[in-house]
Amino acid sequence: STRQLLRIAKRLQKFSNENAYTSINKACLSRFLPSLAKESLEKMVEKLGIEKSIAAIDNDIKCTVEDGVLTIGQTSAKLYNPETRGKVPETLFYDTPQNLAVMEAMLQDFLLGEHLLLVGNQGTGKNKLVDRLLNLLNKPREYIQLNRDTTVQTLTLQPTVREGVIVYDDSPLVQAAKSGNILVVDEADKAPTNVTCILKSLVESGEMILSDGRRIVPPNSPEQGENIIHLHPDFRMLVLANRPGFPFLGNDFFGTLGDLFSCHVVDNPSMESELSMLRQYGPNVPEDIMRRVVKAFAELRTMADEGQIHYPYSTREVVNIIKHLERFPSDGLGTVVRNVFDFDSYSKEARETLTEVLHKHGK
Repeated sequence: STRQLLRIAKRLQKFSNENAYTSINKACLSRFLPSLAKESLEKMVEKLGIEKSIAAIDNDIKCTVEDGVLTIGQTSAKLYNPETRGKVPETLFYDTPQNLAVMEAMLQDFLLGEHLLLVGNQGTGKNKLVDRLLNLLNKPREYIQLNRDTTVQTLTLQPTVREGVIVYDDSPLVQAAKSGNILVVDEADKAPTNVTCILKSLVESGEMILSDGRRIVPPNSPEQGENIIHLHPDFRMLVLANRPGFPFLGNDFFGTLGDLFSCHVVDNPSMESELSMLRQYGPNVPEDIMRRVVKAFAELRTMADEGQIHYPYSTREVVNIIKHLERFPSDGLGTVVRNVFDFDSYSKEARETLTEVLHKHGK
């Protein structure tokens, strides 16, 4: 859309380390496009003479906070000074070059005033990336998790029992609109499309009609009244969603509302980045075991991309294996791995495929 073109143009003008090829692929979420659509995109890019330059990840990228300024790579932003830090997220996070590169791109869009959409498989660290960035910026957040039973009413009001009486309070969405805190919307692909489309007018024009009759209006609106809520100028939305299609079977949030957001793919880390992170989770786990686990999961992810297996095993499963081995070193690797793969043993075909890959890497 024209909106995406303007977003690409702003990034290319503002940030010297950005290139057109990367921006186009990011805007189209080419990582998750079907093979035919992806091939058509590549042909069009080549036809238009856009250089296919994929920026290499800088292994020396650093994240620092000095004198009230956060710097990730080549991008800097001033820290916020909230009235209270109670809603600033805290999370265990280990920096890797790949994670820092994604966070730098997110910070760049944040500085441009964009709403962000993070798309990836389950367990790739979308929540951790968002929480880590907001923690570094010292920025409070409101959090809401959607599901298949989410309605327009539950999106804007939340019931609470006080002294035996049910009262309806503002939902995290309304609280964020009032206070200017970041609104983190998790599992956005799980909610019905008619519910998530309610967010469109809020992101696009700063307006939204609530289920109790109140209205959110833009910050500069002259409207006044007890039913009028002026959107805070600092309001920003960070939306997290799984990739569309099998095996997550959610709605295609990107297809419905994707052009309203600056999109970022959160993928599993490269082998070296994953090893670097796992060494911090399990400093006493032998290097040989770590490498075997990482190689086995890398092959399983490749097979998932090629459609040979259904579930794309993520970094979350690898981290759980290493944390278990760190805590209980006497447990055998085979026993620990079964904690991840036992469910797949009910399918004969999946079991045979997994057994072959695991035996290949010495498990």
